[in-house]
Amino acid sequence: MSTENKLWPHQEAKRIVERWPQKEKYILQTGFGASGHPHMGTIGEVVRTYYVAMALKDLGKESEIIVFSDDMDGLRKIPKNIDAPWLADHLGKPVTMIPDPYGTAKSFGHHMDEELVEMMARTVPSARFMSATDAYANGTFDEGIRKMFRHMQGILDLTLPTMREENREGWFPWFPICENCGKIYTTKVESYDGENATVTYSCTGEFRDVKGCGHHGTQSALGGRGKFFWKADWALRWYVFGVNFEMHGKDLIDSAKLSGEIVKLIGGKPPVNMVYELFLTEEGRKISKSTGAGISMENWGRWGTQDSLNLLMFKNPKQQKKLGTDSIIQYTDETLTMTKEDPQYRFIYYHGDRPDLGGLRYSDIINLVNAISVTDPDQLLEYLGRSFGHDRIRQNEVFVRELLGKAINYYEDFILPTREVPTLTDAQWALVDKFDRLIDETNDGDAIQTGVFTIAKENGMAPKDFFQVLYGVLLGAESGPRIGGFVKLVGKDRIHELVSKARSAQQG
Repeated sequence: MSTENKLWPHQEAKRIVERWPQKEKYILQTGFGASGHPHMGTIGEVVRTYYVAMALKDLGKESEIIVFSDDMDGLRKIPKNIDAPWLADHLGKPVTMIPDPYGTAKSFGHHMDEELVEMMARTVPSARFMSATDAYANGTFDEGIRKMFRHMQGILDLTLPTMREENREGWFPWFPICENCGKIYTTKVESYDGENATVTYSCTGEFRDVKGCGHHGTQSALGGRGKFFWKADWALRWYVFGVNFEMHGKDLIDSAKLSGEIVKLIGGKPPVNMVYELFLTEEGRKISKSTGAGISMENWGRWGTQDSLNLLMFKNPKQQKKLGTDSIIQYTDETLTMTKEDPQYRFIYYHGDRPDLGGLRYSDIINLVNAISVTDPDQLLEYLGRSFGHDRIRQNEVFVRELLGKAINYYEDFILPTREVPTLTDAQWALVDKFDRLIDETNDGDAIQTGVFTIAKENGMAPKDFFQVLYGVLLGAESGPRIGGFVKLVGKDRIHELVSKARSAQQG
């Protein structure tokens, strides 16, 4: 078995083919919650699914990716990044029945769907978008809805034991949309007709501070007048679309199991499920979408490239990962230095080969911005050209400017607020002065690197301690790049300025 065939997408592809060996076309699905803006993490799951599609193609198998938007879900709270307090009047309504806060789309949900479709077009070569609103309203789900209504007691028998006892009374798997107020989470089903797929309901429920309008009515479950609760909805999709594969987070293991049991109840076959681990904060806590603090999939794109996200999503999805500011540099550097011979390369760069930047890394750019305290991309391009070749930088200017923009964001968000003026002893300053003279004696990066070791050893200091002193003087940090290459990148004149500036700052 080749190294590539041992990669996880190929292992998942083999599981799918073993489950359905005679199938001509496999359906791979991933979902999106339309109650907020899509982000890089949303696309990340689509990208992971695309990796499996690539592996199926390697096996000579055709597949299709369905990206399904749960845009029939009700809005439970106003997203923090949407300045529209009037949305409070629409809480509880399906997001495709709420006005668009930006005034550019048919509804709130349609706006988020359009953003998702645009992101998909930029990042994934082939995937089909599908809307819950459309599927419920246009008859796509009708056969499945009728089957599930005929098996409603079985669905209740499967679901109720998985719920907290205090939530069981009066609960029903179907959520009607109130014909009077338009809310979906305040309706309560009082009775149902399993053969005709109709429900009698009252809009007397409440959630948070949202209360029902008190309306009573009877309506069909067809025609987009309501939806199943999400675990049954998940099963409905698997059944109607004939889904063969879907991945999900570790926190949804029990939910997927229940959805699989519902699919089997109505005569379908559950898909192959791949479980991936969740990302954690640097402190080891689950990342919270509500707080928006720290590095997350929502804000990764401010500092990291799509390629770095591709690598993050590709590497060991079944292994828990802590995300911190260093993660962005680590993954972006790795993508920029990955060779075409690396088995991961074609998965990370499925959209086309990476430009040849002559060994330039993201960390080089961040160190440059930090050292010269310049955030003008034109000036930074000139500096990069000196070290990596003006022609090479110009030929790949669009890509390099993208890196510069993200590095500047990183510098302003993470480095500037934490920079500290070092306080050195006279003995330490004497060694810094020796380093300051050393860089005027040679232009060779390796010689400068060796010279730093020599200065430290000849003066009774551990080299790692001297490097830490230099990083404090030059970057206001405890660690940094290889000093020899850094001097070449920044230039001797700027190094002299940094030393002088740090000395003046200490002297006050």
